[in-house]
Amino acid sequence: MTRRRRATGVRAGSGAGLLALAVLAAAWVVGSTALAVLGIGLAVAALAARVWAFVASRLLTVERLPASVPPVEGGRLRLGVSVRGPTRLCSRLELREAVGPLGEIAVAIESGGRAELIVDDVPRGRYQLGPGRLLARDPLGVATVEQEVPPGATVLVRPRVPEIGALFTESGARGEGGRTAHMRRPSGLEPHGVREYIEGEPLRAVHWPTSARRGELMVRELEDAPRDSVAIVLDVDARSVAGPVGRSSLDDAVRVAAGLVRAHAGRSRRALLVVATPKPGIHRVQSLGRDWDAALDALAAVEPEEGTPLRELVTARGVLGTVPELVVVTARPEIVEDALVARRAVGRFCALVAVDAQTYAGREPSTASRTLLRLASAGVSIAVVRHGDRLEDALGGLRERAVG
Repeated sequence: MTRRRRATGVRAGSGAGLLALAVLAAAWVVGSTALAVLGIGLAVAALAARVWAFVASRLLTVERLPASVPPVEGGRLRLGVSVRGPTRLCSRLELREAVGPLGEIAVAIESGGRAELIVDDVPRGRYQLGPGRLLARDPLGVATVEQEVPPGATVLVRPRVPEIGALFTESGARGEGGRTAHMRRPSGLEPHGVREYIEGEPLRAVHWPTSARRGELMVRELEDAPRDSVAIVLDVDARSVAGPVGRSSLDDAVRVAAGLVRAHAGRSRRALLVVATPKPGIHRVQSLGRDWDAALDALAAVEPEEGTPLRELVTARGVLGTVPELVVVTARPEIVEDALVARRAVGRFCALVAVDAQTYAGREPSTASRTLLRLASAGVSIAVVRHGDRLEDALGGLRERAVG
């Protein structure tokens, strides 16, 4: 809850008091009883407004309510607001709330003290709520109190995640001689523990060393084992970002990374989301539960940054050098060209999602570059994403993607 006990301003109440004095003075000069009654009424109203302002400035509090469902880009951002205190003694309540780069948004508070701040077609990003201002008017319309509302929590608007069926990496990569190079991806059941033998179970499941030690038959418990890890590296270098906020090359790159992580995690594969900031953030996603939500929040907060260590991350001696599979999402394929070719040379699987940034700046798509041709000939799986592409089509169901 956000509280503020000091009003930053009281308007019009003092003006009514001065008007009351002027009317009383005029009534005394001209000897008018009617003017005197009017002056006394104005004085009482001014005094009542002062008392109301004193009470309102100390008892009105603002509570920002958390969103029941995490907001997603392109949708509607709904932020609940509750004002507590003597709201029925106010003829009008209005909250003017700063919402990050969207600026100040005004919302009228209903008679019950509740309101909902709504922003349509909200872009992905991090939005700091506040500082805000609460404006309250007394029942007579004589005085207005303005209170400061301190900054509140940060709201994360998550990226839209494309639904990917078959992954373009699942077809394998073309190696030397045009042969398809498939990675061995272990899966199935692995030992999880031991338990007592149940009559009727096959004897091949018996764990004989434990049975001999305990003097009774014990069998291995098996569980579905997650497959080997795949790392999805997202390049956020500011120099390669083009296009407006919400429709930029980085926004599509974030959506691509989110779709790849979810597709792999949904296949019981341990996925590493690596955001290539100056201090890289690594998020492990083993299921579509809490770790997936944490990865989505990390992607929601992604912004362009300078000095990203993309080249160092993907080299053989980098932190991802031992990851069995590597997918890089970048608008700078030349930066990772040598590292990906070296990985393929030793039989490690790697893929590249090349974001054609110049199409987001309104220019024509780039032709096949020497970099992409070299990567394709080395057996690196490649997908190209351009402005206006349907990401589900660009990433899903590709068997052999021609370069250019």
